[in-house]
Order: sequence, then structure tokens, then C-alpha cells
Amino acid sequence: MARFSVAGGKSKIVSGVLLSCILVGGGLGIAAWQGAFAEGRGDIGAGDVCPNVSPRENVAEIFHSVLPKYSSYSFSSRVEPGRDLFASWCDVYGGKGKGRKYLVSFYAHPTATDSWIEVRDGEIVQGEYGEGLEPFAAGARAWVGPRMAVIGMTCWKKKTAKPEMNRLVATVTAKMPLATEHDKSVSALKKLAIGFAREVHREAKCEWPSRLPEG
Repeated sequence: MARFSVAGGKSKIVSGVLLSCILVGGGLGIAAWQGAFAEGRGDIGAGDVCPNVSPRENVAEIFHSVLPKYSSYSFSSRVEPGRDLFASWCDVYGGKGKGRKYLVSFYAHPTATDSWIEVRDGEIVQGEYGEGLEPFAAGARAWVGPRMAVIGMTCWKKKTAKPEMNRLVATVTAKMPLATEHDKSVSALKKLAIGFAREVHREAKCEWPSRLPEG
């Protein structure tokens, strides 16, 4: 007759429970490591993007691929019409409450300098954002790097009361590094800046051709 040991039975039960816990715990650990329980990326639709940044569908797609990961994103924009005092901006934020972070800034305004080089070296390019800027073909002058893209455009044919106000500068600045490699950051900022500058050229009722790439 086979004998049943209470102590042995309890030992087997405990061992089985422990093994199950280890397997389940290990599975949960792997799942968490793979991001199954990580906070999801917030959705950005074309309708969420600032109306003064275009094309909004393309911008939303770019944001999905390069913005730092947050559970939600928010936008704030404004356009000041007019000739001498024209301005256009769009700010992009990630997260909510105390954890809210300033991610990207779009800003366009008339220059207050005598040359595009002065714009690049003084008025616009400051600190870490201006590091690694290289010229590219857009507008009158343009530069792009991993944290900033700058496009200068001659806007009006007749001089205003302030001659320097005949030109506009459109900038896109990554306030936080984009969540991608260097070359993709540069490419994304270039595309964002070209689309923004095209909208700025339209809203400012510029008289000179934009000289912006097609697309």
C-alpha cells in the first residue's frame, strides 16, 4: 500500500506555488521590460496641430515619430496679423500638470538686423539650440541642426517705416532633444520649418516669392 506523507505533500504544493510565482513574475518582468505596462504615447491628430503650422497631417505624422514619449500632448498658437508687427507662433507640450514639458517652439517675426548672418549668429541662434547648424536651400537663407531650423524670407517689396521689417524669420526649435537620431532630427526640423514658413509667407501676405522647396 502506498503511503502518503503530509509533510511531503505540503512540500510539493509549496514548491509548485513558488514555481508558478517565479514563472508568472518572470513573465510580468519580461512584459514590463518590453513596454507592455509602460505609459502609452498620446495620440496626435491633424486637428490637434496648430492651424498656423502646415500641412497639419504631415506635422502630426512627424510628431508621432520624433517627439519624446508622453501620454498626452497639447498645443497653443496665435497669429498677430499686420505688416510691421506680424508674428506667428505655435508651442507644443508633452504631459500634464507639474510634469508638463515644453517640447517644440514655432516662431516667426520680422527681423531687426541688417543681414541674415547677424540673424543666424545673434538674434536667433543662442546656446545649445544653435549648435551644429548647416545651411540648406530654402527662402533667402536657411540653416538647420538637430535642435533648430531657421528660414529667412524677404517678404515685402516696398520698404516699411522700419526697413528691416521687410524680412521675416521663421524658426522651429526643439526645446527638448527629439527622440530620434541626429540625421532624423535634422530632417524632421527641416520639414517642419519649411511647412511653417510656407504658412507664414501666406498669412503675412508676402509680396516676394517664398523660394521654398515644393512639398
